Amino acid sequence: MSRAHFNKSIDRGLRIIDLFDEETVFLTASEIAHAFRVTPATLYPTLCTLVSHNYLARDSRKRYSLGLKLLERSGQVLAQLDVQNVAHPYVRDLARERQATSDLGILYGDEVLYLERRVGHPAAMVNDVVGRRVPLHCTSIGKVLLAFLPKADREQLVSSLSLDAFTPYTIVDADKLVEELDETVRRGYAVDTQEFHLGSSCVGAPIREHGGSVVAALSLMLPVGQNGSHADFAEQAKAVVETANAVSKKLGYTS
Repeated sequence: MSRAHFNKSIDRGLRIIDLFDEETVFLTASEIAHAFRVTPATLYPTLCTLVSHNYLARDSRKRYSLGLKLLERSGQVLAQLDVQNVAHPYVRDLARERQATSDLGILYGDEVLYLERRVGHPAAMVNDVVGRRVPLHCTSIGKVLLAFLPKADREQLVSSLSLDAFTPYTIVDADKLVEELDETVRRGYAVDTQEFHLGSSCVGAPIREHGGSVVAALSLMLPVGQNGSHADFAEQAKAVVETANAVSKKLGYTS
């Protein structure tokens, strides 16, 4: 990685967090400063920032310890690692029952990373899709992963997307995308109507870990002619939401 993009302030904050372990639960500002061979005053801005974001905690004795934000984040990482194993039979059964293609994906930077795809009867896995990355703004899985992010994270990520057009139906306006994401949250699932591939539409729903954060999304892809009626599409959406909810429950989430 180029040193030109190296951020010394972030590096210092992460190195402070790394000072704590099972044997070193508490540290004073002086002890942390000693480890960095600087004065405590030099570190106060970094320490205050870490405390304000709950990555560090400070007790009445002015000792620092790891904050609960790390526990929250670790739970999300563990859920992402576990979600494929838990979701595997559900992805398979959804494809088999609906005679359609089902996908499982997670947020990876500013893209969707596919973890699994099952294609209808007999619900065979398509291995060449696993590990593939696709855009967020024009896929149902991507819209789900965007929509349920914390507001500040969502705004920052949306503003960074290039919003390239893949079909005449792709949303390429940021304001319209935000409207679509708000609608996704309201109804509980996302829709991609020929926005990434002509001739196919998808519906995607969120998968949550035990704390309620969305760690993955499940989708069902159908030929446009197959889901032309609103009633049929609503039925498909209901099946996807129910399946995603079942996976969430297995991951420990209770609504």
